[in-house]
Amino acid sequence: MDYPYFFLSYARSDDRTAYVRRFYEDLLGVLDLPGTGSRRQPAFRDSESLYLGADWLRGLSRAIGSCKTLVALYSPAYFRSQYCGKEWSAFAGRVARYQEETDVEPHALVPVIWEPVPARLLPQEVQAIQYAEPHMGGTYLEHGLLHLMRSDPKSAEYWHVVRSIAERVRFAADHFNLPSTPDSFDLSTVKGCFPVTPAETTSGHVRIFIAAETVDALPAGRSRNYYGEQPWSWNPFSPPALPTAAHRAQKVVISEGHHTSLEVVDTHLTRKLNQAMRLNQVSILLVDAWSARTPAYRRPLGAYDKQYHPTTAVLIPCHDSDDESGPANAALWGDLKQLFTRNWLRRNNPHDPVFWVRVNQHEFDDLVARVVAVTQNRIAESGRVRRLPPGNPPPPMPRL
Repeated sequence: MDYPYFFLSYARSDDRTAYVRRFYEDLLGVLDLPGTGSRRQPAFRDSESLYLGADWLRGLSRAIGSCKTLVALYSPAYFRSQYCGKEWSAFAGRVARYQEETDVEPHALVPVIWEPVPARLLPQEVQAIQYAEPHMGGTYLEHGLLHLMRSDPKSAEYWHVVRSIAERVRFAADHFNLPSTPDSFDLSTVKGCFPVTPAETTSGHVRIFIAAETVDALPAGRSRNYYGEQPWSWNPFSPPALPTAAHRAQKVVISEGHHTSLEVVDTHLTRKLNQAMRLNQVSILLVDAWSARTPAYRRPLGAYDKQYHPTTAVLIPCHDSDDESGPANAALWGDLKQLFTRNWLRRNNPHDPVFWVRVNQHEFDDLVARVVAVTQNRIAESGRVRRLPPGNPPPPMPRL
């Protein structure tokens, strides 16, 4: 098994302008990790390493339980994130085990000042780790690495900080061998050391399910231009627009500050959606109207339609110049109406905005962000519902 050379832990809302990705790539370059010609173990950044992962939680758990170092991007958003707290605590536990077994402090947790954080926001466990190193420069210590990148990502000061972080990572990864967690380790069970407000009931994870065929199994009557070798290669806004629908949806979800994973609709869809509801996770079904006619997708999608899934949204994209899928193709949309008998009644309803038909390329990104916000609000509201205790009902209120 290849253990990640380092694990990048960061708040997803801090990566909306892609500066985190830029820093990650710069750090890889200095370390000469894969992608730059080295044979070292790969690094781990969730939006890269789990891009097409069918089991997000398992992949994340394995990575945090086996990585050699953890690079944590400190920011106010980082210390408000439930999953960043879990990642930090899980790795700190491995560091503590190593120290107990060897009586050596490994310094394998590498903090980075991404944005200045008031001392009152730092949990006690975090304060115990030195993160303000004078040799990294006064501007970095006062304003953080993000400020340096925004000012001048080619400056000597920025690259001095990146090289200093790389030295810390390389030393810890090459000199210490932290104990790994068992394969059964589940990050969701870890109690994070960052404070979480009672109202934070959502998991921050969005599961995206794809129902689309491939070029080797084209739906009858459909052009091959819209499909690829895998279901997630499906591009309803082609030709020749890129990226694919799956990639666009994931970029929107990550830019909104959430985790995301990508799965293909299969016979276990109902079980997976029920599991997502239990874990307070949002689910999005990206459905190709043509592929929904095939038995492999029609059966699980029909089973979904027969149940009530308030935290699941459905988007059925279609390019506005796609003649094959236009309104004139009554048979195509008639089949879809029969498939989604219950949900069809609320299609494109602004008051119940979770089932959208014929989503064009101009509105796709905004609708993905909207359905995520709506379904997460539903999770939060259900988490605050007061339920009456068991027993006899209370006496009627007296008349005023």
